[in-house]
Amino acid sequence: MDQLSAEFAKQRTSLKEDVSALIRDAIRPIQDSLDLLQTTVSSFQKRLTSVESIAGDDFERLTVAEASIKMLQTQNQSLADRCDDLENRSRRANRRILNIPEGSEDGKDPIKFISDVLMEMMGSEVFPAPPERERAHRTPTSRTSRRSSPRAVLVCFSRFQQKEAALRWARNHQLQYQGATIRIYQDVSVLLAKKRAAFNSVKQALYQKNVRFHLLYPARLQVMHGDDRLTFDSPDEAQQFIDRTFGKD
Repeated sequence: MDQLSAEFAKQRTSLKEDVSALIRDAIRPIQDSLDLLQTTVSSFQKRLTSVESIAGDDFERLTVAEASIKMLQTQNQSLADRCDDLENRSRRANRRILNIPEGSEDGKDPIKFISDVLMEMMGSEVFPAPPERERAHRTPTSRTSRRSSPRAVLVCFSRFQQKEAALRWARNHQLQYQGATIRIYQDVSVLLAKKRAAFNSVKQALYQKNVRFHLLYPARLQVMHGDDRLTFDSPDEAQQFIDRTFGKD
């Protein structure tokens, strides 16, 4: 019996070793795969950490760049506004005269021609003596067959009082020259002209409702409503006033 028990113990030990060997052989590929997976995950974690670091640096740079762009945009707009203001200040002595028949000044001195035209339209009531001008010319300076209306005449006055007198008279009187209705406006930059033109529809609505108004320099609309003088900086504000006061059409 002792010998049989010893033999069974020996067989059991051998069987256990065989089973253990089989298990180790079976799980070795799985363990290798797990080790490879762990290595891959570790590599991805390192790369992700690196990408997060780079992204964080890029975000900081982007934030700084956006702040710089906003500052430059503000500075650029400020410089553009100042340049436009300087341009309009340089034009303050000018008046733009529209609808003088094309070619009526041919062969004549432009300055003397405009002086004679102003005297003919306004007379001594505005100009006791011919107004003093520095220069006068058509704009654009060359004719084109594609243009149907006469080119504007740009006049630079030497005296502020004469320049203002011509504009005030033109606002309150109908000017005629060789059968054409003449209009006189202040000379302004292209940018300011667009800002002032934005009020055209509002001005037309006020005119139809017999409401007095003035377009103030540089681009503000003053409306006389009862005893009040209301000033609007944008066409939208003026339109809202019209809608509130007179109702929407």
